[in-house]
Amino acid sequence: MTTPIDALDAAIREVTNARALISRVRSSQVRGTDQLAALKSMSYAWFNAHRQAVSAFAADHLPAIDDEYRRILVATDKSAARSTYLGALTRAKTALVDLRAFLLTEPGIRSVGGSSDDATPDFSPLAGSKEMCDVLNRRWLECIKCVSAEAHLAAIVMMGGLLEALFVARANLMINKDPLVKAAAAPKDKKSGKTLNIEEWMLDSYIKVGRELNWITDSAKQVADILKEFRNYVHPAKELRHGVNLAENDSAMFWNVTKALVRQLLLSASRP
Repeated sequence: MTTPIDALDAAIREVTNARALISRVRSSQVRGTDQLAALKSMSYAWFNAHRQAVSAFAADHLPAIDDEYRRILVATDKSAARSTYLGALTRAKTALVDLRAFLLTEPGIRSVGGSSDDATPDFSPLAGSKEMCDVLNRRWLECIKCVSAEAHLAAIVMMGGLLEALFVARANLMINKDPLVKAAAAPKDKKSGKTLNIEEWMLDSYIKVGRELNWITDSAKQVADILKEFRNYVHPAKELRHGVNLAENDSAMFWNVTKALVRQLLLSASRP
């Protein structure tokens, strides 16, 4: 259950990590793919997850914070100066810390949060057999166990694996694969330009094509992109390079995102 304080703690941690990442850039401009992806992921996490947890309790405080995240997002589409990011990140962190201090003085805020239904869903609309349903059920339960055990990276890796399995299952439901392979976002072989065999697709491609085919919503795609990026921290070198430390609210937040994506994929299975 994510409370407003939990959401702000996560946002503050993400901004702190991002500032440390950009501080290590030696050039006057930030152009690195990894750095820009991390900044975008951090901003999307605010707008699509953290902000929703606090908006009902501190709407007047949000415009100033939103402005800094928007400034960062706009900057990622340019060769923006390192100082631009550092300034926006510093101001964002100050505003987030101030908001947290304000909410901590409000009675009952720490106990406010959303309900979370961890009951295993019926995977049969997507799974082709009882055996596959059993596999998906086990993966769902392992996600819950990892979140509960505070094995945060393991939880996020499991969530990514569960989602990838469900995207594959959704693709396999299609008797006519033409819309899938002819999608604009379908991954292409760099040499031939032909669409890769579906068996070679990665989670990133399924997320993009799933959005194009309306299996998931645009906001779900944006948050799924963030989960995909955090899943990649299974590679120690990338985790070390970005200086990322995953904590309780990260895995809990991504678990809520994963459950929403699962439900959207299950719902899409009932549509033509």
